[in-house]
Amino acid sequence: AGWLRVLNGNRYSLRIPIDRESTETMERFVGHYPHGLDLYLTPESGVSELHLSVAVDNENRYFARGLSLRPTLVSRFLEKVDLRYDPRRPAPLETRLESGDIIRIGTDTHRAELEFIMLPKEER
Repeated sequence: AGWLRVLNGNRYSLRIPIDRESTETMERFVGHYPHGLDLYLTPESGVSELHLSVAVDNENRYFARGLSLRPTLVSRFLEKVDLRYDPRRPAPLETRLESGDIIRIGTDTHRAELEFIMLPKEER
């Protein structure tokens, strides 16, 4: 199962699962909107109300989708993907996630860092 883990800030080491219970696509939302988000991060950490979503499809592929105009960067070995939302595009940008990917949200002074990791389902 895929998990999102917070790497800094006041929610350090908090992790949430991104796992499907049925055959439908599962999507988790990250932001600082006070109600109904799966992973709440404070606005002081550079996170928008609705900043990012992470989804798993019925083939167990994981994706991150940028939902904010603020900086959203997915880093992996020899690759960086900017998921900042472009209002001129018909849909948000998304990229496939692999275990160990780091997601940096916000600027250098106000930034949240998340890590996407794969753990056995028994960790739940």
